[in-house]
Amino acid sequence: MTAQITSAQLLERYGLDYFKNASTFGALTDDALHYLFDKGDLLQMESGDELFRIGDAGDCFYVILDGCIGFHKPCQRKQTHIRDYEFGTEVGFVAMIGLHSRVGDAAATKPTLVLKVSCHLFSELQQDLPNDFGVLLLNLSREMSRRLRDADNRLAEAE
Repeated sequence: MTAQITSAQLLERYGLDYFKNASTFGALTDDALHYLFDKGDLLQMESGDELFRIGDAGDCFYVILDGCIGFHKPCQRKQTHIRDYEFGTEVGFVAMIGLHSRVGDAAATKPTLVLKVSCHLFSELQQDLPNDFGVLLLNLSREMSRRLRDADNRLAEAE
C-alpha cells in the first residue's frame, strides 16, 4: 500500500545533500529541492505497489528517490520488461510532456520512495523559480537523450 511522507520526514531520513547526486536534480538549488519536496507528493511504496498502468493519464512524472520502479510494456501478447528506474531517474515524463496516456505499467520492485511532480507543480516551478526550471528541463532532456541512444543501440544490436 502506497503511503505519503512529509518533506520534513524525507529530509530527516536522507538529508538534502543526498538528492544533489540525483541526475534529475543535478545543479538545482537548495530552494528548488525544498520547493519540489514541499509541494510535490512524496510516496512510500512497497514491492509490487503500482505507480501507474497502461492507459492512465500522463498528467505527472515521478522521480525515484530511493528503491526501484520496473517498467513493462505489452508486446506480442505478453508483458515485456523494458527497464528499471533507480535513484535519481524519472519515469513518466515522456507521457506528460507528450500529452498522451501511459504506454506501459510501472510498479515498485522493492520498497521505493518517489516524488510525484504534477503538471501543475511543473508549471508553478517554471513561474516561481524559472532558472531552476530550466536546469530541471535540461536534466530531463539529457535523461531522455540517454534512453533514446540506449534504445537505438539495442535496436542496432538486434539486427
